[in-house]
Amino acid sequence: MAMNAVLAPIKPADKIWAVGAINGDLGALQAVHGKLGRKIAVGDRLVYLGNYWGDGTAETVLGTINELLLFRRFFIARPDVDIADIAFLRGTAEEMLSKLQQIHFAPNPGEVFDWMLSRGIAGTLRAYGFDPSNVQALMRQGAHAISQWTGQFGASFRRQNGHSALLSDLKHAAYATDGSLILVHAGLDGSRPLTGQTDTFWWGGSMFESITDRYYDCRRIIRGSSQTNIGLQEREFTLSIDGGAGRGGQLIAVAIGRDGKIVDRIES
Repeated sequence: MAMNAVLAPIKPADKIWAVGAINGDLGALQAVHGKLGRKIAVGDRLVYLGNYWGDGTAETVLGTINELLLFRRFFIARPDVDIADIAFLRGTAEEMLSKLQQIHFAPNPGEVFDWMLSRGIAGTLRAYGFDPSNVQALMRQGAHAISQWTGQFGASFRRQNGHSALLSDLKHAAYATDGSLILVHAGLDGSRPLTGQTDTFWWGGSMFESITDRYYDCRRIIRGSSQTNIGLQEREFTLSIDGGAGRGGQLIAVAIGRDGKIVDRIES
């Protein structure tokens, strides 16, 4: 797939709202949506920065995705809103969910699955009706058994209205078309253009933290997920808004103005 097909162009606006990593925290998302619904104005844009699926209960994980779909409907139903005014980025949780459905092609599916478990895929499995321990054992039973299971998982996933469509529509990054802002999930390699980032958007958190110079003409790069620094972390050229939702912390949403500065802020 061409990279320009997975980058979301966002028209410049007085406020571009960015929502940090949710991690299946339904209560936090509902709280932010309640406040955001009262604040968001005509002409505002909205970008979710990934990690929607998380390691919670089946009810909270499914509820989180359904809540996102409902708010998306609310947002685009308002007057003078274009479908391109809202974007959903792919996070590490969504990257793993996609790879999980192809795990029978992996040369060492057991090891890959264990790695996914250590990074929170268990909640996603429970959400679609599978016990993580049983699946872990199955991953040692050979390619045929694993292939049968991925088919079963895919069928269960598709039975949840809108979930498969959301996953297939996720973008790798978003950018303001005037070049002022770039929005990513976790990382960005400052030495490469957006079209040359490969998997840095999901696994390049340390590269993001090392950015100390302007990236092309961008005033600020905003990310939604951090493995090391929780909370709002504001630097000259970067902004990290992972408040620790789903891990005992808060969900953060910020509105970014045309100058790259925070003009409004919401916490769950």
